Amino acid sequence: MHLKIWSLWLLLAYLGLAAPVKSLVLDTLTFKERTARGTWIVKHFSPQCKHCRSFQPKWEQVLAGNSLDVSFGEINCLENEALCDSHKVTSWPTIVVFQDGQQQPHALVGDETVEALQSFISRATRKFAENSVVLNSQNYTQYAHRGVWLVKHYSPFCPHCRRMAPHWKRLADELADKFAEDGIWFGEVNCIENGKLCEDNLVDGYPTVNLFVDGRFIEEMLIKYEYPVMKEYMLKLPQRVRSGELAAKKDEPVVANDNRDWDDMANDAVDVAKPVTSKAVVEAPSPNAIVETVSKPADPAPANAAAAAAAAAAAASELEEQYNVDGQVVVLTKENFAEKTATGPWFVEFYAPWCPHCQHLAPEWERLGAAARGKINIGKVDCDEAGQLCSDQNVQGFPTLKLIWEGQSLVYKGPRELENMHSFAQGMLAQPRVIKEAEQMQQMRHDNDVVFMFHGDSNGDAVKRISTNVRKMFMAGQLGIVADAKVAKELAGDSYKKPMLAVFKDGRSVVYGGSLASDDAIREWLYAERFPLLPEFTRENADSLFYDSDFLVLGVLPTDAGRSSLDASRETVRSAAVEYQKYLDKSAQHPEQGSKVRFAWIDGPKWSSYVERVFQIPQSEWPSVVIVQSSEDQFYTLDISGRKIEMSKLGIFMAVRAAVDGKLKPQSTKSILVRGAKVIGHMAAAIWAFFFGSILSTLVTIAGIALLAYIVKRTRGAENRNGFNLVKAD
Repeated sequence: MHLKIWSLWLLLAYLGLAAPVKSLVLDTLTFKERTARGTWIVKHFSPQCKHCRSFQPKWEQVLAGNSLDVSFGEINCLENEALCDSHKVTSWPTIVVFQDGQQQPHALVGDETVEALQSFISRATRKFAENSVVLNSQNYTQYAHRGVWLVKHYSPFCPHCRRMAPHWKRLADELADKFAEDGIWFGEVNCIENGKLCEDNLVDGYPTVNLFVDGRFIEEMLIKYEYPVMKEYMLKLPQRVRSGELAAKKDEPVVANDNRDWDDMANDAVDVAKPVTSKAVVEAPSPNAIVETVSKPADPAPANAAAAAAAAAAAASELEEQYNVDGQVVVLTKENFAEKTATGPWFVEFYAPWCPHCQHLAPEWERLGAAARGKINIGKVDCDEAGQLCSDQNVQGFPTLKLIWEGQSLVYKGPRELENMHSFAQGMLAQPRVIKEAEQMQQMRHDNDVVFMFHGDSNGDAVKRISTNVRKMFMAGQLGIVADAKVAKELAGDSYKKPMLAVFKDGRSVVYGGSLASDDAIREWLYAERFPLLPEFTRENADSLFYDSDFLVLGVLPTDAGRSSLDASRETVRSAAVEYQKYLDKSAQHPEQGSKVRFAWIDGPKWSSYVERVFQIPQSEWPSVVIVQSSEDQFYTLDISGRKIEMSKLGIFMAVRAAVDGKLKPQSTKSILVRGAKVIGHMAAAIWAFFFGSILSTLVTIAGIALLAYIVKRTRGAENRNGFNLVKAD
């Protein structure tokens, strides 16, 4: 039967009805020229080698059935010994792949089966021969900016990574050929050798498997890293690619803190860009204008109030300028950056031309330039050309988007889409409102969690000083200026005085008691009051909440449990915050004096991987409370009796007091390695100082500790996925 088939095939070939694939004989003279273009599968053999003779019919069978766009060749190594030596061929038969004249790293050695040869050729014709491509800082952008990539980030020292490795290899070997047909690739990055690349890829611990499409982060593979579980996830990828689901997904908000990002996990919060405390953004006609808002026809205000309001509006009109007149993105360089950004608000992209995320953002950024015409200057800085400038601007990842105004800057961390970026810039640059009626202020309080009110001379130094400070803090849209004493009394009640600066939040008002002539005092008070009593923990305010407080009390709430349940849990945490605030207000001399405590709530489902990994709080225990002491890299989930902090007003209140008093047992976010290295560093410093107590020894000790700290940082996370850092630049 087989003889008949082969006879028929030969007959067709002879008649010209089939074109058999030939293996071209190559030698020292012809090899370089022949293999200079395309993919070549080259057999190295000896006619005297019995393994080569056994392999020959398999070679011919594979050539006969080949339909791939490759060329085949063969070299007699007895006649071309030097050529075979240059290809590092040490035994026969050996199959080597050449791509555009360049030898590829993998070879097939020995008398292998037809299936093995076919599989080898299939891998050779793929874009990448490796089943799991080794990615690094040099080749990552070149390789991973196109197609769908499932990338494993690991540390060779991490036991979890070592346990995962055989499961990953098995899946890559099993699925690589099939996935290549859909443009899906496996990759892996050694984060000890490529730390910055892993930071840029939103990696906060090992192992981490992230999914990227055309260089954009899509999601983290948040499943058990075991063969059957990972396989189930992976087998769905081709259909997700073909359906367009992955192409429709957008970037998560990212930022340089640690740069950060940032833990930028797929289930973590993706918040619509908005002012941190704002519920609604009102578009301002111009960044320098004090906006006069009128909600309904009103009775004429007293003459002096109307005059004051008119004066304020007139003053604003004088200051009003037109920015971005042409609706174009301005190229900023190291030569013109300082001069250009010295006046007016600027929204600036710091980018690198080779960065795929920057390339993806480019058309949206151009559209933003047109959309912001007349309102906000839009610029861009090429960090390859202006490296020192980007370093001075603390740019730690690309792209970094910063709002710059009057020497102040704010990093944008939201989705990189026109509507979101435009809304963010307008919201941050919204201007103070001239309030003529109490209802207008009530509307502002409805639209914002925190609202500031100034009552006094609308042309005086105080209002200018306050307006400047809220503008520099990007909170000007939350300031209402009240000229009418009657309206101010209605709003302030018994706290009324003139002049006065007050904040309305959490159903109460607080009057500023410092000097209105002191910029520093005003700024410090505004900064302290900018959050409501219980804000939602978001990417935008994460850094401020963590690092502007000594203790952050986080209520981890299951938002998917229903609205009534969420409201009840949130009210529990808020009531504890109110109780603690009352305690501070009533205590003339309390032991916590000097310790700043803030409260917030976090959306459990959105931040599930972060909460479970960092605080070890499983979803089954939500709602829960964790008290974070970020300065010490530690947190508390157990009360003074060693039980889980009770989800009640009294339980939370007592736990916070005990934590501040140092009576609770902390849990560390650091790995054993990091904690041990820290202890060893202190011991070494003490021993050195004891025996060699000199200035020189002190300097050497400091240098040694710094070196140790660097080593610890590079290996941190090998044992556990830990730390409070949430966001990394991409």
